[in-house]
Amino acid sequence: MNLNSRDKLILVVVLVVVLWVAGIVSFIKPAIDDVKSAQNTLDAKEVELAEKKQQIEDDKDLPNQIREAYNKANETSEVFYPKMTHQHDAATEMQNQLDVDGNKDNGQEITNYNLDISALSNAKLNKYVYSAKEVESTFDTIVASMDEKVAEEKDKNDFPILSGYTFSLNFTAKKKDLLTFLDNLKDNPHKSLVVQSLTITDIGENEDETEWSGSMRLTLYMVPQLRDPDEVNKTIDDGGEVNAVDDIAE
Repeated sequence: MNLNSRDKLILVVVLVVVLWVAGIVSFIKPAIDDVKSAQNTLDAKEVELAEKKQQIEDDKDLPNQIREAYNKANETSEVFYPKMTHQHDAATEMQNQLDVDGNKDNGQEITNYNLDISALSNAKLNKYVYSAKEVESTFDTIVASMDEKVAEEKDKNDFPILSGYTFSLNFTAKKKDLLTFLDNLKDNPHKSLVVQSLTITDIGENEDETEWSGSMRLTLYMVPQLRDPDEVNKTIDDGGEVNAVDDIAE
């Protein structure tokens, strides 16, 4: 078949267009897609890099922040007794407190007849205020002014939970010695032996030397001692494993 010049020109143009489209589909479009993908990856990495730089900047003073937090935690924990895993240790501490004058040779000023100690368990740390006639939880006062639903939610989250032993005992003691015992609890460096209830059966003449009898219920709150951050870091540097339990020095 003979083609005139016009038909040949049209055929050439069509072939060029076909080749151009095939080139776009086969080479240029994938290349453009690769560029777009690479650009998206680059953008994501630049954002990640900026975040890492900010994190590095934020963590620049991290060792000092950790040390400060550790010191604050230790300062708070000094109010509490170290964690005692044996009932014997807690009972011994209780007996020491009942020896009001600290002199073991003259016996205990507060004589207990049936000291009972619970197993180690979780103990809710309540907040109290004192009035002349009653001891009322500030939490109760707050809840009374709240919406019922809000109060219920508050009740679930308000109190921290610590380890503790609960003591119950019947006792006899002179009035002055019982009052000294209560003052000692307040002045003790560890202020976490808390009287939950105290009942006096008969106050008699109510003089300093009057012997009272009654019963008490107390809670001994304890917190574990945190390991020093430098010690934890050394453990990690030496190839040791560290977890939440390891970070607690029993």
